[in-house]
Amino acid sequence: MPTVLELYEKLKPKLGDEEARSLLEFIESSVEQRAATKADLQQAVSSLREELHLAVASLREEMRQGDASLREEMRQGDASLREEIHKVRADLIKWSFVFWAGNLAALTGIMLTLLRGGK
Repeated sequence: MPTVLELYEKLKPKLGDEEARSLLEFIESSVEQRAATKADLQQAVSSLREELHLAVASLREEMRQGDASLREEMRQGDASLREEIHKVRADLIKWSFVFWAGNLAALTGIMLTLLRGGK
């Protein structure tokens, strides 16, 4: 890559001394204005870190809310399941009583029949 002095020497015969100098000064100032400085890069890194920190904080908050929501749904499901189990248990006890009462009545009838028939 040619240096500024080499470029000046090449442009001087074609453009002239003053014009070559002006052109190179213009190019140098344009490059300096557009080039990122270390401070610019540090500011960009700082900005990116801040954005990342905010995004992580937002994600954590969303996770906390989701966790709380999930826990509430689990509590409701647990309560509903317990209620259903109690209903089934009551039905089982009721039907067991009906079954044993029916059996007792049948056995009593059979016993009475046998006792009367045996006399």
